[in-house]
Order: sequence, then structure tokens, then C-alpha cells
Amino acid sequence: MKAFISPTHDAVWTGNAMIRGKLIQHHDRAERSVEILAALKDDLRLDCVFVENAASAPPELMEVHAPDYLHYLETAWEEWAKAPDASFEIRPYITTNRYFPELRTRIPVTLAGQYLGDGGSPLVQDAWVNMKGSVDTAVSAAQAIIDGERAAYALLRPAGHHAMRDLAMGGSHIGNTAIAAQRLSKHFGRVAVLDIDVHHGNGTQQIFYDRDDVLTVSLHGQPENLFPFICGYADERGTGAGEGFNLNLPLEPGTELIGYMKALESATRRLIDFAPNVLVIAAGFDTYRHDKFGNLCIDTADYRVIGDCIAQLGLPTLFIQEGGYKIDALRANVHSFVEGFLAQRG
Repeated sequence: MKAFISPTHDAVWTGNAMIRGKLIQHHDRAERSVEILAALKDDLRLDCVFVENAASAPPELMEVHAPDYLHYLETAWEEWAKAPDASFEIRPYITTNRYFPELRTRIPVTLAGQYLGDGGSPLVQDAWVNMKGSVDTAVSAAQAIIDGERAAYALLRPAGHHAMRDLAMGGSHIGNTAIAAQRLSKHFGRVAVLDIDVHHGNGTQQIFYDRDDVLTVSLHGQPENLFPFICGYADERGTGAGEGFNLNLPLEPGTELIGYMKALESATRRLIDFAPNVLVIAAGFDTYRHDKFGNLCIDTADYRVIGDCIAQLGLPTLFIQEGGYKIDALRANVHSFVEGFLAQRG
């Protein structure tokens, strides 16, 4: 297995997140990547490729996201910073709503409300640079699978599975997992995305919701109790041609390995029935028992079992980094997971 490391994987995120009404240091901290890289490079001794910034954006970026949204992300800070009293982060405080859904003035304040969907997704000065680094890494890892690698791991920040076609959520602005799946779909045809982050992959779901060539499956904590709250329910199955090609498997708070594996078995049965030619794993480790942003109870040794189960599918597999915020456990958890996957693969 090769690991692809984003050029901005350890960039310092200077913004804050609003959690339960309080502004706190953003949870997507650079220390996360330091620990994960140590697991991949030092413990597992994977062949680590440090990705360089691409000269131009890959076409999949424009295929997954709306042009006006991408233009906003690229230019937002420059426009915001023109105000003499501009804050160090762009954060919405007025949004369109059910009574006034049309944006009638496109100034920095209203654009923030149009494109930044919650309190955990502010923009800061170098955010666009970090996003581009993540996209380049996801695409490089996907291309490696196309070129014949049986497995690859993309270590990137910020995460992406909450980013919708034209709306940032959950600290995700660009859908890295969706972009990788989009590139793979052009070569392999049928692609399956399995999201094992504790939070529902609402962005990946929305981007592929009307397609039957990309199956999206998400195991996550019940959205009644956990972000993103508004979606991730079992009755969300897709629409149009995509009906039946989205599967959500919400898990009760406190679920341990036995209950988790029952859901994962349901997921793998659907994957086998779909018969994909390649598998993308949205690899989140906030299912860990002590992760303060989750509510499941997976232990370090359990990740080896989960990795083993995924490997038994026997598919070319691309891992895209998503969440996991218990920094002092990340190294061990990633090590356990990847080691379990590799042990099954032989």
C-alpha cells in the first residue's frame, strides 16, 4: 500500500468552531496529521509519497462542485479582508431562509451565509490553499489505484465528506472523497463509497444521490443525537436513477464492536450485491470510544477487525482521511486499522 501525503497536511488551522454555542479552537488541528503520518510512515512503514501542488485544478473538482461555489471559496478571503474591520475568519451571521430563499445582494456578508452552512466551517486566509492540497492528494491517490495499485491511503486535511455541491458543512469545504470517487468512476465504472466516520457523510450522499454508478454507504451515529442532525436517516435511499443506491446505517449511542460489526455486515452485503469494481473508504476514527465529537464505543483493537472485514471484499481500495479528534489515540487507531486491512490482504 502506498500513502499519499498532502502538501498542506500539517498546516495550522487558525479558525474556530462553534460547538454548542461556544467558539473553541477548531478541532481539525495539525497535530492530527502528525500522528497519522507517524502511524503510516514510522509504524507501518508504508511507501509515503509527498504530493506536490498541481499546476491546475483537476476536472473532477468542477464536476463535483458548482462553479459559483468554487469561485466563492477561491476569492472569499480577498473580498472579506477589504473591509477595515474584517475579522480574521469568515463566519456567516445572516442566511437565506425558507421565507427569503433568494440571495439578492452578493456582498461578503451575504455570500458567507449562502455558502457556509454552519458554525464549524469558517474560512481563514489560507483555507483555499489547504483545500487545493487536499484535492491534489485525493486525485493522486485515486490515480494510483487506476494505474494498478491495489490499495492507497490519502492523508489530507481538511476533511471533506460533509461538503455538498455548493455548501460547506462540518469543517468540510471540498468533497475529497467524492472527487476521488468521481475520478475512479471514469475508469472503473461502478464505484462504492463506504463511510466509516462517526458522522454521516451528508456531502458525499448529496453529490451522488441521483446516480446509480456510485453506491454510497454510511455507518454513523444516529443523526437524532449527532451532527449533521438534518440527514443520515435510514429512509434516505437516493432519488431518480439513484434510488436504492444510497444506504444509511445509523447506530445507537454507545454501540460497541459487536453492534458495529452487525451494521458493517449489512453494509458489505449491499456492497457485494452492487458488485463494484473499486472501493473508496471515507476513513474517520471519531468512532473511537473516547472521541469527544462522537458517541460510539470502538476501541483501538477493534479497528483491526474492521480493517480485516473491509479487506475481505477483495477490491482495489482507496482510503481518504476524514475525522478522528482524540489526537493521542490517532496513531494507534490508524495503525490498528491499516494493519488489519493489510494482514487480510497478505
